Formats: sequence, C-alpha cells, structure tokens
Amino acid sequence: VAPCSVDLEHLINDSNRNVATIAITTLLRTGVEQNVDRLMKSISGFMTDTSDEFKIVLIDAIKSLCLKFKHRHKTLLAFLSASLREEGGKDYKRAIMNAILEIIEKIPETKETGLEQFCEFIEDCEFPKLSMKILDLLGSEGPKTKHPGKYIRFIFNRVILETASVRSAAVTALARFGAHVPELTRSVQVLLSRCASDDDDEVRDRAVLFLHLLEMKDLSVAKQFFDSEAPADPKRLVASLEAYLQGKKDLAFDVSKDLVEVEEIEDEKEKGDRKSAQNNVGGGTAANYNGGAAAGTSTAANNSSPQMQMNVYKELLGKIPQFATLGPLFKSSSASELTESETEYVVSCVKHVFKEYIVLQYNVTNNMEDQLLENITVEIESEDPDWAEEKVIAEKSIAYGATGICFVCLSRPMEGFKKENFNSGSIGNTLKFYVKDIENGVPQSVATEDEYQLEDLEIVESDFMLPRNNIRTMDFKNKWDEVGDATQAIKKFSLGLEDLQNAVDAVIDLLGMGPCDNMNEVPENARSHGVFMAGEFLSGGKRLPVLCKAGFMLDQRHGVTLKIAIRCPDVNVSQLLTTSVR
Repeated sequence: VAPCSVDLEHLINDSNRNVATIAITTLLRTGVEQNVDRLMKSISGFMTDTSDEFKIVLIDAIKSLCLKFKHRHKTLLAFLSASLREEGGKDYKRAIMNAILEIIEKIPETKETGLEQFCEFIEDCEFPKLSMKILDLLGSEGPKTKHPGKYIRFIFNRVILETASVRSAAVTALARFGAHVPELTRSVQVLLSRCASDDDDEVRDRAVLFLHLLEMKDLSVAKQFFDSEAPADPKRLVASLEAYLQGKKDLAFDVSKDLVEVEEIEDEKEKGDRKSAQNNVGGGTAANYNGGAAAGTSTAANNSSPQMQMNVYKELLGKIPQFATLGPLFKSSSASELTESETEYVVSCVKHVFKEYIVLQYNVTNNMEDQLLENITVEIESEDPDWAEEKVIAEKSIAYGATGICFVCLSRPMEGFKKENFNSGSIGNTLKFYVKDIENGVPQSVATEDEYQLEDLEIVESDFMLPRNNIRTMDFKNKWDEVGDATQAIKKFSLGLEDLQNAVDAVIDLLGMGPCDNMNEVPENARSHGVFMAGEFLSGGKRLPVLCKAGFMLDQRHGVTLKIAIRCPDVNVSQLLTTSVR
C-alpha cells in the first residue's frame, strides 16, 4: 500500500475533482495512523473549493478513519467541528452532524466534546431542522454529562433568537434538564416562566405543561414523562384525536381503543389535492368508477407527487369489484402513450402491479366530434402464452372530448423464482368499440363495430421495482456493506451511447431504481461518473431491498461503457436485474 499512497497523494491536487476525491478517500480508508495529521492538512486545502457532493464523500471517509483509529478522535473531531462552522448546504451540514453523532455513539469519551461542538454550531445554524435535532440530542444526553449546567446558556439562546419551531424544541430540551438534574430544576423553572408569554402558542403550551410537571414535589413524574415513549406515532395520534373530536365525545379519549389508521383520516389540503388530481386525470363515463386516473392525459396529474398518484389509483381500483381479490397494489407505472397526441383516438396505458397480476389501465380520449363511442375495450395479444388474460372491463361510452377507462387484467406464473415471470415480451393492443354517428347533437340509433390499432407495450423488470429516492450516500454504503458480496452480481456493458447523461438516465429508467443524493446528474465535461441506486423489488410476493452501484466511462472510440454491481438478499434477483439492462 505504501508505494501507492505516495502516488495517490500527488493526485490530491488533480484538476479533475472526481479523481482528487477518490484519491483522498482511498488514502483515508487505507492510511496508517502516523499519516493522519498530514492527511488532515491536505484535505483542509481541498475542502475550500470543492462542491458539497464531494465534501459529503470525504466526511464519510473521515468518520470511518476516526472509528478505525479511535484514540485520534481529537484531531478528527476538531476537523469535523471546523467544517461544521464553514459555509455549506443543508445536506453537507447534515452529513457532518450524522458523522459526529455516530462517533459519539461508538466512542463514548467523545460525547462531551461532540456536544460542545454542536452547541457552537447552533449559535449560527441557518437550518431549523438541524437545530431542532441537535436540541433534542442536548436534551437527552446533556443531563447525563459531568457538568450539565454548561449547556443551559446555549439552549436558552435559541429560545430568544430562533423561529417558533426551534424555540419549541429548546423549551423541551430545557425541561429535560430540569427533570433529570434536580440542582438545575429551579433555574430551569425561571427560564420556562419567561417562555410562558411567548408569541407562539406551541411554545407557550409546552412551557406551561413543563412548568406544571417541574413544580410537583416528586420529579419522578416529570422523568417518566420524558423517558416514556409516545403511545403512538405523532401523525397517527393527531389523526385519532381529530377523529375523536369530530365524533361523539360521551367517553374520554382512550389511546388503547380510539387510535385510527392514518390513511383513514385526510386533512383538507390532501383531500383538495386528491380531488384536483381526480378531476384532472379523467372524465367521460369513467366516472362510473371514480372520475378516472388517466394520469398520462393530464398535466396536473403528471405534476402531482407519486404518492398522490398512487392514492388516486388505489381508490379507483378499489371501487371495481372485479379487482377486490387481487391483493394490495405494489406499484403503478407512469402512463405510456400508445398513439400520437393528435390522432382521432388518443390512448395511453398505466400498468398496475400486484403480487400475481398486472392490471393494464387504458385511458381513451375521443377526438372525433361527430362520434359517440360505446362498449370500448382493448384486445391484447401476448407474445408469451404464460401471461394469461383473466378479466376485461369495458368502458360504457365516451363522448367527444371526453376520456374513458377500460381495463385488462393479466396473470403471470408464480411457481418459484425460476418460473416467476418478470418480462411479458411484446403485447399487441387493438382498441375495439362501437360507433354511433352524431347528427344535430343527437346520437343515431345504429352502432357500427370498429377497431383501431395501437402501439405494442411490454411489461419488464423495472415495473416490479419501487424506487427509493431518499437514501443518503452514507446510509447506502452502510447498507451495501450489510448485504455483503455473497449475493452480488456484476456485469459490464458497452451501451452504444455517446453521452454520459443520456447513459445514466437510460440505466436508471431500465432498472426503475432511485438515485442517491442527486447522483443522476452528471457534471459538465465529465468523462466518468458513478451512481448509487436503491429500490424494492417485488418477488414471490415479498418486497426485497435492492442496491446498485453503476460506473460509467466515456471513451471516444467505444462510447459509454457501464460496469454494474447489484446486491439483494436474493442472489437470483441480483442476477436478473443485471441482465435487465439490455
């Protein structure tokens, strides 16, 4: 390793930040203890003109180095503390904060140093959520230190200078000190009494409640209050209380009996958003089922959140009796256009994935002013006979300018992984219907049978993948190591593309996974790029976690080359997904 380290140190100042970051990260992960101080000096200069994305990678490597050489924690914590006070975005500051938290957890003697660094950070922190998390940490860990009183000043400063949400968190942190450190109880009561006249009702309510607890003769009640877990998830508890207040209140609210499922209660904004989505995603006689979910035909639906679209689809499918036995909905795809946008009949298809079935939802718009369409169905012809047609649901009628919905339900083999089918091959689609001519605004009595050829579609592996977009790079690496390489599958491809960004977008789309930390965005003029992806794959009725590392290299002669590694608890899934990039 030593000869390589010398060469790697020369690369620290490389003009290509990707190269420099990899060099430093490798040195941090493979370095020996006597080189720690020299490495820290090299990194200090590197961090000043580097983007947050690269800084986050380095922070993770520094954390690993600290956990490796635990008695060098003073040097490394000092570096992290200095980085915390420098300029940077929220994600970068969160990465540093999480690194210090992990160090505190695994190296107990660093606790007080870490807490002091956090106290200094919140004095100038511009991110309320980070301040609230640190205040919560101070409230839970501060009373356990040798000199808990030194944290009170920093916490009370937040009550004076911060937003209402941060002030509320500070009030709770103060009360924890009062409950767990008897010699500080009186001082905390004085500070809380000042908060009782705060402009914000949340701050006032908390202050009054905590004063009441601390004024009791026995502080064990206050301790029990702070040490006990909440009776339910806060969102669920709020929803349950709202439901209780709206109903009969003859009996007192009972946590053991009156809790409701969160999905049963929707706030007004959620109702309004969902109603707006429904009104914009369909029309015509599809209202027989719900008002439609033809998301592909509506700009509003395309712009709504994935969860909102999912809720619309769940409600739509749940009102169709023929689908009652299909089980829970795993995923709904975005709409695929099966015709041009200016044709006489515009058709798109949404694929709804269940454990053993796929429901194809065809959104049909009638652009013929002199026609009324009736008994509209889609006839399919599958290339793979294993995909059997189970149910066909017709739309009764579609007037001019309206959108209707018809469905086809397919079953797929499920006898063990080797026979479980994730790719249907090409599926031919033919729109079939009866036409009534319109004269003077009145449909004629005679209906003529007609059909309209649509584009083919295909059910592929990515339809069974639910992307996860909220995983941080550090969390990804930890999960990657947890899964291990025993179930890993690796493959190398020549993609035949000449643009890195297009290659990254294509691979993410083929896998159906979510990129970590905006890694799907390729820096300008880059010749190589790496992407971490995560998702959940539906196999055998189970949702299996899947992680992917993809490395892209652009060569003038051969275009973009891809090396991909996939890890999943089921090695069969890992192998399947590497072959899905084709």
